[in-house]
Amino acid sequence: MADDDTPATFASPACFLHEIDPAYAGLPGPLDAQAWTDVNRWRRAERERLIAERLAMPVAARLAHGEAIAARVLDEIGDVTGRIVSAYWPFRGEPDFRPFLQEVSERGGLTALPVVVEKGRPLEFHLLSTAE
Repeated sequence: MADDDTPATFASPACFLHEIDPAYAGLPGPLDAQAWTDVNRWRRAERERLIAERLAMPVAARLAHGEAIAARVLDEIGDVTGRIVSAYWPFRGEPDFRPFLQEVSERGGLTALPVVVEKGRPLEFHLLSTAE
């Protein structure tokens, strides 16, 4: 939250690592065009591999993994009263954190979802209303 208790709009500065001097992050200098092509190719292939691996898991196993992750996160963050906790809507076999968000809300926390407002720009986190 900002100093005036207004929720921040954009993702944390870590999402802007590309704007930081590579030396600051202990990274080598800028990548050349071929290196970026190779990295992007690897990322696409890895993403597809991981999605296929998740979708190949039985639904019950995926649900159990999601519940275990949510329980661990709740243990780690502790009291959520008045805090904003963000997760994402499940997509292509990702863990389903909707019950987690409901639990946060029931414990007095606020929940938010990331929203893509423009390609290539930071995500915005919008408060999720749990009102029925």
